[in-house]
Amino acid sequence: MKKMFRTLRHRMSWTNAKKLLNSAGISTSHGWDGTLKKLDASPQKFDTGKIEDGLIEHILCGEKYTKLYKIDSSARDVLQAAIQEQEPADIPAYHRYPHLMKDKDLQAGSGDIDVVQVESNEDGIGVVLSSVLMVKTREEIPFTEFEHPKDMRSRYEEVVGLVRQPVQMFHVIWVPHHRDFLEIRVDYPKGIPEADVHGIHSALKGVVNSWGIVNLDKSVNLFPAVRPFYDDPKEGTVTQMTFQTTTGGVKDEKMPRRRLDADQRNEPYHVAGKGAVEAIAIYKITVEWGFSEDNQFYQPAISLSASGPSGQGEGGNPIITGALIRDCVRSTDYEFVIERLGKKAQFLSDSVQE
Repeated sequence: MKKMFRTLRHRMSWTNAKKLLNSAGISTSHGWDGTLKKLDASPQKFDTGKIEDGLIEHILCGEKYTKLYKIDSSARDVLQAAIQEQEPADIPAYHRYPHLMKDKDLQAGSGDIDVVQVESNEDGIGVVLSSVLMVKTREEIPFTEFEHPKDMRSRYEEVVGLVRQPVQMFHVIWVPHHRDFLEIRVDYPKGIPEADVHGIHSALKGVVNSWGIVNLDKSVNLFPAVRPFYDDPKEGTVTQMTFQTTTGGVKDEKMPRRRLDADQRNEPYHVAGKGAVEAIAIYKITVEWGFSEDNQFYQPAISLSASGPSGQGEGGNPIITGALIRDCVRSTDYEFVIERLGKKAQFLSDSVQE
């Protein structure tokens, strides 16, 4: 049980993990530690298989930076067959999958990207790859750790140390059953530098090209979805956006998630400011949706971000090569977001291909 909790704690926020634990029959308490204490004090019967299935779903779709590549329908079956033939490497990540490696193996991890499993479901088939990335984090150092804590407290408000620690990531090369696109989904947990995410994408694109079936070049430009997401008041909730005004100003606006009814599109300050200029050019947007199923509330979200209001795309517009898709507890959540993205960016028709 502790191994399962360790993996869930690493991969999922408590808000999302709680949904999975509850669905498996675990009566939770306040946070991870409180729930573990509750289980230790009063063991419960629960479905460990359901938790592990949920963990695998989250490995496939949770906290991913996704790039989509158009493929011919004739290549889809061939690519799926190639994925099915991928052999896992005989490494600790494979033997522990879908759980995290042991600490000693994490510390010894390299930057190599290795196959650990092939997964399939009703949506498609994919190969899961593991890598270890050293991430630099900031940790507060208590004054009591120093020889003269009173002196330190008088001189500094706080003392912070930089820590380098290994983070295990799971990436996915995925070919859907009903869309003529190959998806490369790179893990994007908090603290991972964006440059490293793009580097991993390039490496995984090289893996696909090495199969000799397709030659992936440029991913689908997702910028055409930005304005339609903003313009459609029935399309989820906009929680953040960045835009340039016709007067040359650049504005970044964000709504707190704790206000479930808050939408940046109709926030009074935003509406008044927009009315004072001729137009706004949006180049970053975050949209989230909320829906209830089986007494659980799900809030998947997507962020689309260009580096600025102009670029090398059609008509001088920006290019967005990938989408950050967050808070997908289940594959159903992820598929919902991809479908909404596809309709807004106009690379999916109203009826998906069968």
